[in-house]
Amino acid sequence: MKYEALFSPITIGDLEIKNRVVMAPMNTVLSQNNLGYVNEEILAYYAARARGGTGLIITECVLGTELASRFPYTSNLHLFNATHVPGLEELSETIHSFGSKVFMQLSIGFGRQGHSAHHEAPPAPSAIPYQTDPTLMPKSFQEFLSANPVILDPRFKTMAYADMPREMTKQEIAHEIEEYANSCVLALLAGFDGIEIHAPHGYLEHQFLSPRANKRTDEYGGSLKNRMRFLMEVYEAVRKKVGRAKVIGIRLSGDEHMPDGIHHDELKQIVKILGQTGIDYVHLSDGSYEALSYFFPDEDNLHLLEEAQSFKSVLPAHVPVISVSIHNPATADQAIRDGKADMISLGRQLLADPEWANKAREGKKYVKCLRCNDCLMRTAAGLAVRCRVNRNLGREKYETANWRPERPKFVPVIPPIPPAEQIGSIPSLEAYYAMED
Repeated sequence: MKYEALFSPITIGDLEIKNRVVMAPMNTVLSQNNLGYVNEEILAYYAARARGGTGLIITECVLGTELASRFPYTSNLHLFNATHVPGLEELSETIHSFGSKVFMQLSIGFGRQGHSAHHEAPPAPSAIPYQTDPTLMPKSFQEFLSANPVILDPRFKTMAYADMPREMTKQEIAHEIEEYANSCVLALLAGFDGIEIHAPHGYLEHQFLSPRANKRTDEYGGSLKNRMRFLMEVYEAVRKKVGRAKVIGIRLSGDEHMPDGIHHDELKQIVKILGQTGIDYVHLSDGSYEALSYFFPDEDNLHLLEEAQSFKSVLPAHVPVISVSIHNPATADQAIRDGKADMISLGRQLLADPEWANKAREGKKYVKCLRCNDCLMRTAAGLAVRCRVNRNLGREKYETANWRPERPKFVPVIPPIPPAEQIGSIPSLEAYYAMED
């Protein structure tokens, strides 16, 4: 077996994962015209990556509140009532049948990046418009925009612009946090092994953290302690609902890479506090939708390994850090050997070749992602994901024999309700509340 470090098992919380290869969350728009429900396209798409040897699969961004579902960036899966559970249960069951674990990336909303079919103002920390900086886009995006200049016209609501947001009330904030925490319980009912709180890339949690997007003058704005209050209240609510029974992790950008945004030093402080309050893992990404070249780099994002190591230095030893976008298995293996990261997540590379893990482990040639970003430009336009080098992407359902697992014996699952003594054992937020304003 090649790359022994990369393909060695790892434990997150009490959950053992067979290797260090992670599928990063990516919107697919495969649920289009399906109102956010799981369909066969989605089942087969994830099955192909699980069958391909990926140890941990993190789903695309699932919208965890009804309000969030009204302001999607693209077409997303939903989880905020019981009708969403059966399809998601089949998804977790399908992934498990191939020996992979699965976490649900659950989002509390897009904030100022969201779009409304009726041009309703999306809820956000502050009424500050979102606008992508074309100079901070990957080369392929810049070329696309040069050929299609209408996208840069603010009269058109596209990937470059969104509707003017409105400031969320404190009552809305409290309601959204409660509904989100309840949705996390539904995710466990659906058989998922863990929850990933979605806080990078300019999504709602990230907007509260960023001084660029958060100009509030109440207890949710101003100092770092106040700007991270929303995130900490989300985490606390979720942990109280699920206890220590399941994994709760978080995805963060290592740096916003905008002059007036949140930078690595502040994010490192946040990670340290989260480590003290019981977070189970940290999934590192970079940039935002306003700085896409960091979010979707044109080559292996090696600088992120330094940021991952920086986060590791303030986390307990048992809390792994996942770093993204290292397509070369030799580089990924060495990063783990060097202690810069504990796991490596792949996005576009697993679109190009769902068998990447199996092929890398066996020393076989794999199909390389061109980083052309055709996949991303399609999904940003509301079209189902496709790939220039993998014509089967999004069409995996036609390979029925390869993804339909045998139905296991039904065992009813009751969502875990932690006993009072277990909730009492959850690390407190004393370190957060002790922060200076």
